[in-house]
Amino acid sequence: MEEQQERRNAGEKEGDQPSRNSGQTGPEPKEHRTSIVEMSDKVMKNWIQSLQKARERTQSQTQWPRIPRVPQILRRTQDFNKFYEPRVISFGPYHHGKPDLHPEEMIKPLYAEQFLADSNQDIKDLYTKIGSNIKAVRDCYDSISTKEYDDEALAWMMLLDGCSLLQIIRETDTSNVLAYHQRCLVKLDLFLLENQLPFGVLKLIFEGAKFNDGPSMEEKIKKFVTDTGRPTGIHLEEENEEPSHLLDLFRSALLGRFKMIRRSQPEQEQQPEKKGKSSSRQGEDRGSCCPWKKGIWKSFRNIKELKAAGIHLQLNRTSSLRDISFNSHFFYGCLKLPPIIIDGFTKPKFLNIVAYEMCPEAPNDYAVTSYISFLYELIDQADDVKELRSNHILYNCLGSDEEVAKIFNEIANDFVNPDAYGDVKARIQEHYDKRVNTWMAQALHDHFSTPWTIMTFIAAVLVLFLTAVQTYCALPGN
Repeated sequence: MEEQQERRNAGEKEGDQPSRNSGQTGPEPKEHRTSIVEMSDKVMKNWIQSLQKARERTQSQTQWPRIPRVPQILRRTQDFNKFYEPRVISFGPYHHGKPDLHPEEMIKPLYAEQFLADSNQDIKDLYTKIGSNIKAVRDCYDSISTKEYDDEALAWMMLLDGCSLLQIIRETDTSNVLAYHQRCLVKLDLFLLENQLPFGVLKLIFEGAKFNDGPSMEEKIKKFVTDTGRPTGIHLEEENEEPSHLLDLFRSALLGRFKMIRRSQPEQEQQPEKKGKSSSRQGEDRGSCCPWKKGIWKSFRNIKELKAAGIHLQLNRTSSLRDISFNSHFFYGCLKLPPIIIDGFTKPKFLNIVAYEMCPEAPNDYAVTSYISFLYELIDQADDVKELRSNHILYNCLGSDEEVAKIFNEIANDFVNPDAYGDVKARIQEHYDKRVNTWMAQALHDHFSTPWTIMTFIAAVLVLFLTAVQTYCALPGN
């Protein structure tokens, strides 16, 4: 014990500080104090640099709108390659040079040559125009995907891809280069998020075109976009805003608008409203991803249950997926929905639009995502799809109602519902909660669902009326 105490005392003298168990306190070592100060300065410096990089990334204004990649949260989903990557032709740097696309990539020069001949333009002049805007082109894409290309290679890529893309649109149904099944897949490739070209590049290519006959390139683009997945005869309102790319143009067509293709310099183009900025649009209720926090709790699960509560579907003859409304009149409820076509390419197109709306570069409304979420809450099984078909709201080109129900159930599994139609759902729920509406709907369904039951009811009422008149006439004094 005495030896241990002597060693402890000696240690205290050598270090000029009390031991841990001595019960005394003293100043901290100078060296330790210095390291904390140095570490604090380093941490603050890294923190300031991180903030500056984040602000530059989110607030930087580019000459043309950026073309984002699919968000990381969706890249981990099943069948990512099937729904988000091109199958036949790549456009832009994200999927350029992939070995599985090489055979079809060889047709690009043929399409580009035909476009240059039809538009009476010189390839050198177009290359010069794109080269003078090459910085704007680089700013449109992720820097990692473009750093391996010098300015000349990137300009040539934009020229070749842009000319071939425009020629594909011009002869989408009459191509002699691609087989029919390849043309169908190319149409899908044109609307993939990571397969887009800046619309400013396309404008540089076609704004000087002089076609000898037929409609202009702007009219061809409008027809190509509006005929994709939309019922015929629907009028689109022109919107005074430049599209970012073809997918953005297709999205605006689904929402009943068509972004104007103006012949102007890219520096003067109007930037679309981005997330994080205040929106001046009226009539929008983006709501919350958790509707029960607003007092809305949806207890109905599908169209079949709504029908049992006296809520019927009606076609809304408008051009926008936004136009969803509900009106309640005593025991009768009417849910109006816009028309939509469902085919084999609906799922990848919707998934890419949803991916685009999840990006900061997209318009700040989540309009298509909200529409898909709303249909997801209405469609639970094939009978629900049948109700939509019978009311001419949904055009099923797949041949199976089960497949349509499966599509909406699978699409909505990978994103959060923005609940833009919270007000509509609240009014539906209010009508649904009134039990008398369910009773009346059931009575009408049981006794007035066919013309024969209606005729039987009218006959019974007529018999009762005539019996009452006969009885009255048989009374003494009448």
